[in-house]
Amino acid sequence: MSATVTIPLDSSARSQAALKPGLSLAGQLGARVRLVSVVPREENSTERKALLQSILAARGLNDAQVEVVVHGSVNDGLMQAMSSEPDSPLVMSTHARGAVGEAVVGSVAGNMLRQSRRPVLLAGPDLSEEWTGPIRTVLICLDGSTLSEAVLPPAVAFARSIGADVRLIQVLKPSFGHGGPGADSGEWVYLRRMADHMPEKYGVQANWDVLHGKDVARAVVEYSALIQGAVIAMTTHGRTGLQRVIMGSFAREVVHSARSPVLVLRPDENGNA
Repeated sequence: MSATVTIPLDSSARSQAALKPGLSLAGQLGARVRLVSVVPREENSTERKALLQSILAARGLNDAQVEVVVHGSVNDGLMQAMSSEPDSPLVMSTHARGAVGEAVVGSVAGNMLRQSRRPVLLAGPDLSEEWTGPIRTVLICLDGSTLSEAVLPPAVAFARSIGADVRLIQVLKPSFGHGGPGADSGEWVYLRRMADHMPEKYGVQANWDVLHGKDVARAVVEYSALIQGAVIAMTTHGRTGLQRVIMGSFAREVVHSARSPVLVLRPDENGNA
């Protein structure tokens, strides 16, 4: 994984929510921190750079890189800055306006996912102030589909790079198994099989847990809140990018409500993340 972790910031306090997970990730990777910000005019750049440097100084990070890009479009300016670090993990906040701050999540992060293979770690509007890292567990959400399983290779690679545990989770609705004979054992067959194959296929041991609930996203969010240092990993639809998924139900609710950061990875056209 890249030796740099990039954190886009603007002048808002909300954007700084990405600092906790971003700095935690950089520390675990032994990576350099790079703050990137976009301003519309050259005369704004000095003030913005001073703001970013003060943010770093307050955290004792005087050796981090600060980059201010002058561009009329925040999205295009960030894409320009990110092009110099194509493999750098991106850690960013999502604004609370709209469903999940579609202005940021739908365009900037969505474009990053469509145009590169970089992991994007999102700090949603409900990220707990008590979340401090380090990242100890990567929760991988599976539902039996090829798309959900496409997250396994990059999510496992991410976990291994920072020494985090891997835990597979699946949410079953109350109607699963209809409560008949063998329902208790039948409900965990898929997840246990996936976990059993992890050492041979990916070189890691994986814990697993079957969750229950009518609201799948809520079950994932509530479960993740119980695990210290957890991040939730899931994939997006490769062709439509992050905006379509977040505007849907499951990923939208997870990113919007999660008390933990959410790791989003995009599969390629063949369904491989």
